[in-house]
Amino acid sequence: MPHTLDRSLEALLDPKRLSEHTGALITHIERVPLSAEFAHSGSGLEFIRTNHGSGPSFVLKRVAAEWDWLMRATRDFRCRSVTLWQYALLDRLPAVFAPPVEACAVEEDGWAILMRDYTDSFVTNRRFTLAEHRLFLEAMAEMHAVYWGDPLVRDPAVGLCTLEDVYSMFTPRIARRYGAGAGEIPGRILEGRQLVRDVMPGEAVRVVEPLLEDPGPLCRALSKFTHTLVHGDFRHSNLGILPGSDAGARVVLLDWQLAAAAPPMVELGRYIGANSPLLPVDKEETLAYYLEQLARHLEARGHQRPDENAMTRELRLGMLGGFVQDGWAIALKAGHWHVGDDAREHWKADLEWWAEQVLRGVSLLEH
Repeated sequence: MPHTLDRSLEALLDPKRLSEHTGALITHIERVPLSAEFAHSGSGLEFIRTNHGSGPSFVLKRVAAEWDWLMRATRDFRCRSVTLWQYALLDRLPAVFAPPVEACAVEEDGWAILMRDYTDSFVTNRRFTLAEHRLFLEAMAEMHAVYWGDPLVRDPAVGLCTLEDVYSMFTPRIARRYGAGAGEIPGRILEGRQLVRDVMPGEAVRVVEPLLEDPGPLCRALSKFTHTLVHGDFRHSNLGILPGSDAGARVVLLDWQLAAAAPPMVELGRYIGANSPLLPVDKEETLAYYLEQLARHLEARGHQRPDENAMTRELRLGMLGGFVQDGWAIALKAGHWHVGDDAREHWKADLEWWAEQVLRGVSLLEH
């Protein structure tokens, strides 16, 4: 493996070792607790300040299956953020992305992940500008093109989420199995799934509910398409923009714990499902722009331009999957979850669009 884990957190945060990792002379380190509003998995976060505030600043994330219910739910036995770094997959991200991981260490009960402090760059819970939205989609498409059909993405040693993991992680059966003592989200999943039955058309509910028990038909249908590296959580709370330079603005994309080996439309379904009221254009324009960018980046790398009919089928399945994965949250936001009044009306209007996507996708399922 190109990158080696430090043997302990203490070794990782040794000033001399940190200087080697960063290329900056670091003589002093201070650890400061960090509380993140959108961190729901149970992982621990800290700021790492250096040189009494005059040196580079980092964020330390400590993860372990013992306290991270999503790691247990998605069978993450190696820590995906770490293996992506160890196997240098993150090194191959397009230049439009800021480096997401600086270094990693193993701990007795888990792992420590050191990241640059991008706090001031995040776009959390605010409307994207058109330029930001297009930059996110362009970066997403280029990333998918870079890892297009790469066998390392599907290597069990890397341990990325499978399609089954993607479409099972937010289901009632997983929430009940792993949710005890795991904070707010497992209970919200159960609440939201019940609410879906009240706010969605019955024909859409009859499509989605069997897939929550057994996502196999959806997984088998999507397995026919080319897999790539999918971040898996391409939403506002993990996204940022670094100001432009000669090379242009760069995208910050953090938290790779839900990274998957999957067709790219799986990513797009999550992006729309999580960010809908923040998008500056409608969903159809968003989908069309992404498809245009994906075709452009694939051709630039010598891949054949995707077949239009195949892309349409994959897109419909990806949108169906988007609601299978996030329908519980969409229903809650349309109902009574903590969102603003304007956003609430948007989420309510979204329900009709998602019902259409579900009914378009069902004919493509493989039983």
